[in-house]
Amino acid sequence: MEQARRLDALERAVAGTLAERSFGFDGDRAVLRIEGSLVLTNGWFASLGAGGVVLLLLGAVLSLTGFQDEARWALAPGAALLTFVLGLVLLLRFTPLTALWPRLELRFAERAMVHRRTRVPFSDLRPEHLVWKNGRFFRRLYVRHPALRKQLAGFFESEQRQAAEFQDKLWELIHAPDTRNALAHGALTPVQRWIIGAGALYGAINGFRLDRLGTAPGESAGAADRRTAQELLYEPWGAHDLEQLLGAVNWLVQDGHRADFTQDAALAARTPAEREEYATLLQEVDELIARDILEPPFVERLIELVRIRYGTQGAAYTRLVPPLLRDEPGADAGAEGAELGRFLHRLFNDRRHAAEELHRLKTLEDPAVRANVGRFLIWDYGRALVLYRFGHMVGWLTEEYCWERMLPLALDIQRRYTSWQDMATCYLQGRLLWSGGGGEAQAEYERLVAELSTDQRSPWNLVPWAHDLTRDWP
Repeated sequence: MEQARRLDALERAVAGTLAERSFGFDGDRAVLRIEGSLVLTNGWFASLGAGGVVLLLLGAVLSLTGFQDEARWALAPGAALLTFVLGLVLLLRFTPLTALWPRLELRFAERAMVHRRTRVPFSDLRPEHLVWKNGRFFRRLYVRHPALRKQLAGFFESEQRQAAEFQDKLWELIHAPDTRNALAHGALTPVQRWIIGAGALYGAINGFRLDRLGTAPGESAGAADRRTAQELLYEPWGAHDLEQLLGAVNWLVQDGHRADFTQDAALAARTPAEREEYATLLQEVDELIARDILEPPFVERLIELVRIRYGTQGAAYTRLVPPLLRDEPGADAGAEGAELGRFLHRLFNDRRHAAEELHRLKTLEDPAVRANVGRFLIWDYGRALVLYRFGHMVGWLTEEYCWERMLPLALDIQRRYTSWQDMATCYLQGRLLWSGGGGEAQAEYERLVAELSTDQRSPWNLVPWAHDLTRDWP
């Protein structure tokens, strides 16, 4: 099981470190217990032990220099501190004293972090809730959530590599999609299950279950799903109401990022000299925008950039640059104006756009990758399917409305690809191009593909790719 493998990797990450004795790993029950007593007392042990050693050394120096009476005032407290620390360590090591402290538990089967009566669903946790606090000798990792603030682990400063590995492995476990209980057989019809499977990558990577259209069962889990769906609609989709949501879906279905990929592929197929000229101009214009230098010479460079970008159609696009910059009404009404408006919007408002586009051009220089550009429909359709789910979760769309509009998208996806794996491969390639290099999240998507491909509860294994996608629900 993937979850057990990750739990074993977490245990290996702390082996031989200061944090090792702080954890109890129960692979059978998929529970990580954090022994609060050991975690909280590591710093105190070191401080008290160091104080005892200093006092003993001071007493020894005073005794050797003839100050016998004064030496006793240092030796006695030093010996007492060391004895106290040693005794407490032995008690914690060889007696059940640790059971008196309430333990923090990460229950991976239940997808929740639990301490006393406080329960925080994993879906409520974000990377910024895991916070490091650095001291002179120790690094401590805390969970800082509005409902729960606890220390998770303590490492020596010399164990920075192990500490970073521990954090990465822990977040993998917390963030991993819930494929252990992902599907309850019979919760969806086979065709509905297929539709959810087509959007599984974007849905599961954001923590949503794959056995339903809407939110997870339970008041707390359902509220967390609605909150997450609302946040994702606001950012990155900019959808604050139903009209904006449907606008985002329509854009994904009609054009999406695959239109940009096609344009970039055409650029990448140009001669090396043309590619080099475009790259130089793009970097130059991007730097002028960053420095807010937008005088007439800038406009000239921008027009030249647009001319090269659109090749044989460059003249039609360059005429639209001045009216679009002046925000004249109707400048973006036609197909060329709408396309150029999107390009200029990204260029002016996304500081990463130029670097990401240059990376896409480099990637698309490979003829094999360029040949696959027409197969990236799933990158847009997969997200459109999940946007319908978001709309249903927040109460904007009915269940029937979603299924009716998701089914034609599923049929188009099925016609374009030959298997779940073929679909997933194109999704990953599409995301790699969109992100301008993949970033750390690309590895998470790759792990998710492997998990959905092997887990018998995954929709990819419950419903054959070639299943007849004829409506099968009442």
